[in-house]
Amino acid sequence: MSADMEQASPFPGMDPYLEDPEIWPSFHHRIANEIADQLNPSIGPKYYADVSLRTVGEMVRIGTARATYPDTGVYRQATPTSTEPARRGGAALAPPPAPVQRVVLVEGQTRLRAVHVYLTGTDQLVTTIEILSPYNKRRGEGLQEYREKRARILNSSAHLMELDLLRRGERPGPEVQDPPLDADYVLLLNRFREDDRRISDIWPVSLSESLPRLPVPLLAPDPDAVLDLNAAVRAVYGRAGYGWRLDYDRPVPLPELRPPMAVWVQASRRGS
Repeated sequence: MSADMEQASPFPGMDPYLEDPEIWPSFHHRIANEIADQLNPSIGPKYYADVSLRTVGEMVRIGTARATYPDTGVYRQATPTSTEPARRGGAALAPPPAPVQRVVLVEGQTRLRAVHVYLTGTDQLVTTIEILSPYNKRRGEGLQEYREKRARILNSSAHLMELDLLRRGERPGPEVQDPPLDADYVLLLNRFREDDRRISDIWPVSLSESLPRLPVPLLAPDPDAVLDLNAAVRAVYGRAGYGWRLDYDRPVPLPELRPPMAVWVQASRRGS
C-alpha cells in the first residue's frame, strides 16, 4: 500500500470535509456500521448492537436556475426569409432566452441510520444511538419529525445517545440550544432514570479537538460499555479512502468556520 493510501485525516477528531453533501451519505452509512461493529465484542452475548435504516422522502433541488447572457453577439431574432436559419455574418443568431426559469424539485430519498442496542433474546431496546443527518436538522418537516421521535425516546425506558457531527443546521435538543453551545460538534447522552428525571450529559467538541470516549449505558447493574468515537471515525476514514478522495486545497465545506477555528485551520495549514 502506498504512503498516500495510508494518509490520515489532518484533523484530530471529526473532519469537516466529511460534511460535504457529496461525502456525508457515505460517511453516515459507514460510521453507523463501525459503531455497531465496535460495540458488539464488548456487549455480547447478553446484548447486541445493530443498525436500523429508515428511508424518508424529501424534495431535492436539482441545479440552480439562473439567467446567463453572453457579453457580445446576442441579436434580436430576425424573421427568416427562407427555411435556412437566420444568420448574420455567417453565424446563426442566438434565440432569445426562455421567459421563465424555475428550479426543478424532484422527490428524492434520504436514508437515516441509527445504532440500537438490544437485550438478546427479548429484543428489548436498551439504548438508541442517533447519528444526526442534515435532514434531522433542517427546519421544517425533517427537524419536527426528529424532535417527535426524540420525545418518544425520552418518554420511554431507553437511553438516548445523540451524535451531532454536523456544523450546519439547527440542533434539535432544547438543552443544547439555550444557552447555545460554542462548539462545532455536540455529543449527548440522556440516561433513563427510575425517578423520571431525564438529564443530558453533553460533550461540546471543537474541530481542533479529538472526539471523546463515550459511555454507552446498558441495563442495571451492568456497567457501561465504551464507544471510542475518535477511533471509529479514523477507521472509517482509512477504509473508505477519504485520504485520497478529499481535496484539502478547497475551502472547508459550509457553513463558515467559527472565527477561532478559521484561525486554527489557517495556522495548521501554514505548519503542514
